Amino acid sequence: MHIEDVIAPELCVLGAQATSRKKALQFIATLFAEHNSQYEPFLLLKALVAREQMGTTAIGNGVALPHGRVESCEEPLAVFVTLAEPIDFDAPDQEPVDIVFALIVPKQFDFQQLNGLDGLIEILKDKKVCAQIRHAHNNQALYEIIESAIAQHEKAQGLERVSIERANKEKSKEKKEIEDNT
Repeated sequence: MHIEDVIAPELCVLGAQATSRKKALQFIATLFAEHNSQYEPFLLLKALVAREQMGTTAIGNGVALPHGRVESCEEPLAVFVTLAEPIDFDAPDQEPVDIVFALIVPKQFDFQQLNGLDGLIEILKDKKVCAQIRHAHNNQALYEIIESAIAQHEKAQGLERVSIERANKEKSKEKKEIEDNT
């Protein structure tokens, strides 16, 4: 599964109202439940809060990546929101958070199975992308910004992989030529 597969336009919300980390997590849990009726908002909130109690999910640059494991969850789900007002998330850089990308995953989920998650983290650490997100004018634009950033990152990674593979092939070829000539 790829990170793009868990992002849906209806789960991207611009300017959510929250006055604290817990209120932001409540908003996220409610949004998840509204669009996935098999989930109880309280259970989702409980999962998000439990993870947050182990340590902040803020990554800096005003971004947090809260996530929770839920027994009844069959596949990862994402909510992407901006907050109307930044809130304290105990970020390592002490910056308040106003961009939140939240995940609900199955209880035994291995995050390595979610291709593109590391790329998403890189994207959300990019100040230019975050500026675009903060200046989105509606929910659809918010969705399009993150989708576009993921696509561009994937393309760049693909080109980088091709370049590395090409360089490795050339080195192997040169090495073989040297061995053949000796």
